[in-house]
Amino acid sequence: KMFMNIRKMLASFSVVSLLLTMMGVQTASAGTFMDVSESHWAFDYVEQLVADGVIDTAENFRPDENLNRAELVKIAVEAAGIELDDTDGPSFSDVAEGAWYYSYVETAAKNGIVEGYTDADGVLTGMFGPADTVNRAQATKILVNAFAVTTNTDGGPHFPDVSSEAWYYEFVETAYNWSIIDGYANGNFGPGDAVTRAQIAKITVNGGSCFWRSRAS
Repeated sequence: KMFMNIRKMLASFSVVSLLLTMMGVQTASAGTFMDVSESHWAFDYVEQLVADGVIDTAENFRPDENLNRAELVKIAVEAAGIELDDTDGPSFSDVAEGAWYYSYVETAAKNGIVEGYTDADGVLTGMFGPADTVNRAQATKILVNAFAVTTNTDGGPHFPDVSSEAWYYEFVETAYNWSIIDGYANGNFGPGDAVTRAQIAKITVNGGSCFWRSRAS
């Protein structure tokens, strides 16, 4: 009899454990992506981009991975609601017409969002570098341009590692003054640091908010 009672207790414990496990799975997968839980700092930003149709849904978002230039341009064009237009292309020798990102890059070029690389003398090379990793300065410029944010460098420089002589100075300062970016906890911006997918989600949502606020005023 004692043995039977133990078996019943073990069976009950197994059922409770299973229910708790199922509840845990439901909680963990409450969001769109398995690797961006509700406790993740970028959760709301990522979910907003999903709701806006800016990013595609999949099992994982990979928040800590870096973006390349083609991926960022797609996000920028989609988030700004710019109609695709790839007529008169190609604009870059390394962006083939058959590439998945061709229309996005061409649209960005036609709308003055991107220009491509320049050489040491500042002359355009005709190269875009679609597979190259994007750093924080480049990402800020692309998104500020995409959302047509009014230039504002008041009070600058706000970051010790962003010189007023840097090519990206006005973009970073503009993004800061419009509350699109806020930099690192140590006060730096890290312009040369590779930008992560989670960081881009935040910058894009903030930029979009600024975009629509400016049109409502």
